[in-house]
Amino acid sequence: MTRTTPPRPLDVEALFPELAAYRGTTTRLHPRPGSPTMTDSSVGGPMLWPAEEPWPVCGEAHGRGRGRRPADIHRYRGILAAAWAREQSPGPTKEERELLAELYLEHRLPEVSQTEPLPMIGLAQL
Repeated sequence: MTRTTPPRPLDVEALFPELAAYRGTTTRLHPRPGSPTMTDSSVGGPMLWPAEEPWPVCGEAHGRGRGRRPADIHRYRGILAAAWAREQSPGPTKEERELLAELYLEHRLPEVSQTEPLPMIGLAQL
């Protein structure tokens, strides 16, 4: 299923004609998980990291007992991908939406202490 941004509910240039001079073409990215090779772009997918370098961590003391488990994030994405890939009636069912809502919650992580270093996230700034 091709995903596109829906048309805007109102014409901004009609309401604010002075903005017309700043109009430009924008590309909205819809990254999906995949298996890129060394020659493929991996924005929004796996990040290549040298095996001999340790992954950076945050050692600052601050609250960190809440968050989403990586397994929950992967399961969330898998359910959503499978739901939208269905030929007949694409999109999550009521039961899937309920499970997705539960998987999206930030759970308390009591096993993570306030001083334990946490891995930083990979980020691509374009």
